[in-house]
Amino acid sequence: MTTALQNKRGFTLIEVLVAICILSISMLAILEAVVITMEHNLNNVSRDESVRIAEAKMNELRNTTFSSLASGSSNVTRNFRNFTRTFNVQWTINNLSANSVAIVVMVTWTHRGVQHIHSVTSMVSTDV
Repeated sequence: MTTALQNKRGFTLIEVLVAICILSISMLAILEAVVITMEHNLNNVSRDESVRIAEAKMNELRNTTFSSLASGSSNVTRNFRNFTRTFNVQWTINNLSANSVAIVVMVTWTHRGVQHIHSVTSMVSTDV
């Protein structure tokens, strides 16, 4: 019996293959988690960029003379993290009274076939 125990010194080929298989499956799971994390990160960066675009457009409209305010739209292309995304910016001027309007700025973008929207609303009055 002691001779049988002395001959068991290493791993068998099957044990090594099972260990490599378990390690490979674990690495694939980790890789999937990294891909999901990067996807969420890119979506958050796009959302942050849409907030900046809407804020800049709203500031531009609020600094426009009251009589010159008009609805419109444009496209804005931004590059971040080696990725290019086009945002559609639409602004609408709604009359509230003779001397005040509501400005609505909507920024839309598409990510993996899903359309996302960020909107900002402000009221502007003229000095009477």
